[in-house]
Amino acid sequence: MPTTVREMLGLIADHPANRGRRVQAFARMALWQGYKRAVGKPFDLRVYDGMRFRAYPDSTQVGRLVYFGGLPDYQAMTFMKRYLRPGDGFIDGGANEGIFTLLAAQLVSATGEVHAFEAHPVYAARLRENVERNRLCCVSVHEMAVGQSPGAVPFVLRGTGSRIRTEHDEGKTVSAQVVRLDEVLSDRSWAMGKLDIEGAEHCALRGAEKLLCRAEPPVWFLELVDPFLARFGSTVAEVRGWLGDHGYDLMHYEPALNRFVPAPAAHGTDVFAVSRQRADEIDARLRGAARA
Repeated sequence: MPTTVREMLGLIADHPANRGRRVQAFARMALWQGYKRAVGKPFDLRVYDGMRFRAYPDSTQVGRLVYFGGLPDYQAMTFMKRYLRPGDGFIDGGANEGIFTLLAAQLVSATGEVHAFEAHPVYAARLRENVERNRLCCVSVHEMAVGQSPGAVPFVLRGTGSRIRTEHDEGKTVSAQVVRLDEVLSDRSWAMGKLDIEGAEHCALRGAEKLLCRAEPPVWFLELVDPFLARFGSTVAEVRGWLGDHGYDLMHYEPALNRFVPAPAAHGTDVFAVSRQRADEIDARLRGAARA
């Protein structure tokens, strides 16, 4: 995350969703900063062609939506809009207040199925509120963390996110339940999964090994950061190797080309894990979206 105003302004200026609209983006930033200081009351922010996202003044998620043209994770969200279809299944691990959950629900429609996992009670409550305000019958909210070993763990709110507490964390904790995705998800087909869980991504993938062995879902969007993964005894290289053994390659999605390209070996941060077995199926969907 940026640490200075200069860095934030640079991110806003360079964001793909703000091309040709930088002045409007800076104006939105100024309005949001002024509103939360002068008014400080929650309101409904319109997102994703009419959905409502409850904007709390202390929320970091609202700023991301406001500053980055409603598509803060531009590559991932552009991919979702081109790839997901009505009736699909979507898994959101580390749902926070529901930015990905709401977009997925809109795309898979009432005939689809979205399972959103958020362990911290503050974020889970806001996630439920956003789901209820939009009457999303296709979404199931689980106030749980996802991992490898089920059971109760201490959970801590840190900075802009929350995570399973490690020996490096200080401060107030809450008790959270960890579940394995293999044990709580049905045997239906899942089109896509997303994991942004502050370093526990490898643990969660190990808890979804049965799913991955049948290439379900064929696409995962992952946040992989070495210092975060190290808290739980893993690295980007280890995750890459483990996924490779399970038939997945780490890729980047190029919106301008509408296709995946290999992620460099040393690269982490936001990447896709794409099933080799189902690559043709994924490409066919993307080509179909391009023709539409």
